[in-house]
Amino acid sequence: MGIRSIAAKIALSRASSKITSRQLSLPLSLKGKKLLVLLPSTQRDLTIVKQVLPEITSLFGDRDVHLMACPGSNIQSIFPSKGFQIISPSKSNMNWCNLPTGSFLEKIKKNNFDYIFDTNLEENIFAARILLNFPDAVRFGCRGHLGLPFINLEIKTKYLRDRRLIYRSILEVIAALSGNNPELSKLN
Repeated sequence: MGIRSIAAKIALSRASSKITSRQLSLPLSLKGKKLLVLLPSTQRDLTIVKQVLPEITSLFGDRDVHLMACPGSNIQSIFPSKGFQIISPSKSNMNWCNLPTGSFLEKIKKNNFDYIFDTNLEENIFAARILLNFPDAVRFGCRGHLGLPFINLEIKTKYLRDRRLIYRSILEVIAALSGNNPELSKLN
């Protein structure tokens, strides 16, 4: 473990100690709310997330969905604008230990996102710091990835390797919690 990763872990630990978990009120109100989708860093996962975007937009509406790429990645060719607002941080938006700079965090904090969907299934410290920047948002993602206080709605899925099904099952749970999926909401 290098000095950069140690410094990043210390910075994340400090930021996470300032966050308190808040209770969720159900059902979740998704329409008309602002969603930030933290995109994964690998090309394979980006392709899969692109395939589940229609389900995301059916839950939240396309004008309220913002996509954030990993710094330095070019997603414009993968995710044409189709009504999404794309945030593409540059390498200059990262500090020396690969966390977002303070100025970048302040800039995106002005968006006041209501929901954040972390699509990263592997460790991504840049995305982890973004999650901590929005303590009042409902932050959801796959169980066992980051946990509290980074994600306050962890969704466990029975799918271990099929990433497409992992994302779909997360969205099915969100739909059920919002009352949009009649089959799943019968379980309540």
